[in-house]
Amino acid sequence: MKIHDVSLVLRPDMVTWPGEPGPTFAPLRRIAKGDAANVSLVTFGDHTGTHVDPPVHFIDGANTVDKLPVDALVGPCRVVGFDGPGHVGGAWLERQGIRAERILFKTRNSARWRDPTAPFTRDFVAIDASAARWCVDHRVKLVGVDYLSIEPQGPEKEGYPVHNTLLRAGVVIIEALDLGAVAPGDYTLVCGAIKLEDGDGAPARVFLLEA
Repeated sequence: MKIHDVSLVLRPDMVTWPGEPGPTFAPLRRIAKGDAANVSLVTFGDHTGTHVDPPVHFIDGANTVDKLPVDALVGPCRVVGFDGPGHVGGAWLERQGIRAERILFKTRNSARWRDPTAPFTRDFVAIDASAARWCVDHRVKLVGVDYLSIEPQGPEKEGYPVHNTLLRAGVVIIEALDLGAVAPGDYTLVCGAIKLEDGDGAPARVFLLEA
């Protein structure tokens, strides 16, 4: 079995959403200073790097990250390659004949992760409102994308229809996956979202298992 780690490395200078600081790492104890062990303090936003969005991210009072259904985070998964213009749409999905409970979209976004100094861009591929509705109608449990947001930028993001459609239906969202080294196909997904009490998001270590 081959294991693919499709998570971003958390580091201070990593790309983040505008206005959100990157992680900080500060030594608390150090062996070099006479302490028994090395221990550090880490500070970062709960939507930093590869992370999971629970319903409460956009819906006050809804489920938090510590209450996400585990069966959505682990199980058979389809990585779908998209190289078309614009964003992933419902009609395009219908033509692919996809039947999967967990779908990760590999787009040109993944190539950006090869350059750790690449700045944030709003010119990324996402899924549009029709694709979100398609996922809900086809009982998809989890959707993942390979940049910092699943929502297209520009006029179509008004009201955040993609987030709201998916999260109101209980579909788990994973954002900021690195799928550059993964071929489209079938895998087993293992998403270890940090269990933050009442969290509106959680960084995650995500693996794809290939038989």
